[in-house]
Amino acid sequence: ESSGVGAEAWCPPDAEHCFVGMRSAGDAEEVRERLRGTEIELPKGGRRRLYVERVEVLETKTRRGTEEKGEPTRAECTSETSGVAVPGLRLVEEHLSKEEEACLLAVLTGPQACWAPKQERPSGGGSVRRRVQHYGYVFDYASADVRREEYGACPPLPALSGESQADASPATSDDHLEDLLRTSVRDGRGWEAVAGVVERCRRISSSTVPAGGIDYDGRNLNQMTVNEYLPGQGIGSHVDTCTAFDNCLMSITLGGGVVMEFRHVGGRNVVNKTDTTEKHRGKGKKLMYLPPRSLLILTGPARYEWEHMIVSRTTDTVDGKVLPRKLRISMTLRAALSAPCQDGVPSSQYLPRLQTTTFPPTIKYPRTNDAGENDEFWTQGPAPPLQTPETERLHVHAVYDAIATQWHHTRGRRGILWPHASQFLESLPCGSLVSDVGCGDGKYFAAGWMSGTYVLGTDISLPLLRQALGGTGGGRDPRQEAYDASGASARPALAAACCLRLPLRTGCCDAAVCIAVMHHLSTEERRVRCLQELRRVVRTGGRINVQAWALEQEEGSKRKFAAADVFVPFNAQPKFLDRVLKKTEDQEDDCAGDDDGGGEDAADSRASQRHPSEAYAEAYEGSALDSSKGLVVFQRYCHLYRKGELKELCHKAGGLEVVEEGYESGNYYVVVEAVPF
Repeated sequence: ESSGVGAEAWCPPDAEHCFVGMRSAGDAEEVRERLRGTEIELPKGGRRRLYVERVEVLETKTRRGTEEKGEPTRAECTSETSGVAVPGLRLVEEHLSKEEEACLLAVLTGPQACWAPKQERPSGGGSVRRRVQHYGYVFDYASADVRREEYGACPPLPALSGESQADASPATSDDHLEDLLRTSVRDGRGWEAVAGVVERCRRISSSTVPAGGIDYDGRNLNQMTVNEYLPGQGIGSHVDTCTAFDNCLMSITLGGGVVMEFRHVGGRNVVNKTDTTEKHRGKGKKLMYLPPRSLLILTGPARYEWEHMIVSRTTDTVDGKVLPRKLRISMTLRAALSAPCQDGVPSSQYLPRLQTTTFPPTIKYPRTNDAGENDEFWTQGPAPPLQTPETERLHVHAVYDAIATQWHHTRGRRGILWPHASQFLESLPCGSLVSDVGCGDGKYFAAGWMSGTYVLGTDISLPLLRQALGGTGGGRDPRQEAYDASGASARPALAAACCLRLPLRTGCCDAAVCIAVMHHLSTEERRVRCLQELRRVVRTGGRINVQAWALEQEEGSKRKFAAADVFVPFNAQPKFLDRVLKKTEDQEDDCAGDDDGGGEDAADSRASQRHPSEAYAEAYEGSALDSSKGLVVFQRYCHLYRKGELKELCHKAGGLEVVEEGYESGNYYVVVEAVPF
């Protein structure tokens, strides 16, 4: 951007060159002449001469709707059509606060997001590439219509407390609604925040937000589609099916902004009050930038007579400035009609509003239908506590199995402990039998051994348990030193087990600790069951320490959470991951018996090798590559606890009396005593 012209740059991995795309051949010539032969300072010191060469001008693609063949597919500027008026089109900026946007993004892209199965495109050219979620009713892209009869095919809409399946909105004032929404956002209750924003939209009409004199009303909104647009993704030109939805369509932009293009269906000439040149006269087109947190309203002619689309590209040009696209989440709200139009007249009846106050709104269960075939359906309510949800399998169990070596290297060996947990263990009487539930690599074993207690460690991750054993085999980490000093005659007692079903006799332990475990349990029922299992193995009068991440983080903390259920990234270094290494060794063994020494094929294979981290990212399901840093990013599921939530769960579990609760280092903890039921 130092040249004063728009540019896009792409740097191939591990290369000493890059490609730069300019908006015109003239811009490219200017940049080459101004920069060729200059010297630049390197970030790590030293200077290098910069060689700039225009390789070729790409003018082979034609933008849809352009008359001049060979015109480059650069982004047109919104200012070129700023004078074009589309009747019934209204943009409301800052419809959401930044806090509301962060909360909605956290829940709609987080562990509880209800991503729908892939659907076929209307043209039959494969599936819809972007990820979508449907609430209330499924929108079928193949038929461009609502699946009216398929109740349970998608989650219901989230509803505010006090709402039911009835169509009527809750009898709350606008001020009370805003108070409820602020409280939901503050407490990280993401689904309640979604419900509040949907209800806010239902209260919008032509009397509150005029749209060029067109009458509309949002009170009948009963269907929501959430779209995920990655940078470079778009959507084809279309008019939302008139027979499926009524006159009012609303769309909220979360995350990154984008330019939406509107074209008159018949190509009718329109008046551009700011540009009367031949270039833009009569094109029937409007470019509108949808900024983050904005609300777009389509009604009347904008709804029925103008197509809208998002061009697939990585940048937009807004008022002369090139803006790179970011991840964008859109919430599209519509009122689904009960039947297709008859004799060309849309139905005036609406489908019933399907909604729930159960959060998350649905759980997907396998079942056997009437024909004896296996299928799936969405239903309200949680799964049985002992049935491990897919979220925990993929984003807890699999993640810690993969990162066990690095986890121990960066945490266990360095003795990074939560002070209150260590103090609890050190305060126990000598000779106590302690259950360390979710012990991981055994980093709290040292505190127990030094106080003269005997620790029984359990964890669901075998790789982490192997790290716990490895510390007693001659290494000099804090566990080994404490182990030697304690005079123990055997290695730690370890077992692979789920925290909801421990392989221990009832009442066999004097105390238990459960540190950084319960924030990985994805339902309240499983959290309560974990506490009940801790109570089962601890004798009456024994004590239990439970500690988990807090929603409220300390001032200055790098971690800030907008919702109670989130994904927390873990950046793994490939050198600590072994799955690709084993695969490579197997491939080398397979090639050892070949008569061919490799030759040109082997050379081609070596030349086409990708960035090493990319292979690791592909080897681990649910991970992604951070090519800029050469890291493999895993997403860990975490439930963040509000103040007093652990205490409430202990009361629900029964047989536990809270004797101490507190907050330290971004975590809440409780110390409870096992009492008679």
